[in-house]
Amino acid sequence: MNKFEYGMKSAIKEIVAGVVTSVLVDSFIAYGFLPSIYLFLFGLLNTIGAITLIITMPLWGLTYLLGWIFGVIIMIQSGLVGIGEIILYLVVPIIVMIIKIKSLFE
Repeated sequence: MNKFEYGMKSAIKEIVAGVVTSVLVDSFIAYGFLPSIYLFLFGLLNTIGAITLIITMPLWGLTYLLGWIFGVIIMIQSGLVGIGEIILYLVVPIIVMIIKIKSLFE
C-alpha cells in the first residue's frame, strides 16, 4: 500500500471510529449505563488525542498528508465531520503541507 492510500485510509478510519465511539458513549449515558462524568472524560481524551495528532503531523510525509487530506474530504462529503473537525483534520494538515513544501525550496 502506498503512503497516499495509507494516509487516506487512516483519516477515514479515525473519523469513523470517533463517530462510532461518540455515539456509543452518548447512548450509554442517555440510557443511564454510564454516569455523565464519562462524557467529560471522553471529551478530555478526545482533546488529548487531537493535540497529539497535531504534534505528529509535521513528521508525516507529503504523500501521506495528501492522502489524509483526500480522506478527510471524502468524510466531509458524507456529513460525518463538523466545522471543528474540518479545521483540525483539514486546515491544520494543509498548513503543515504548505510549510513542508516551502521548506523544500529554501
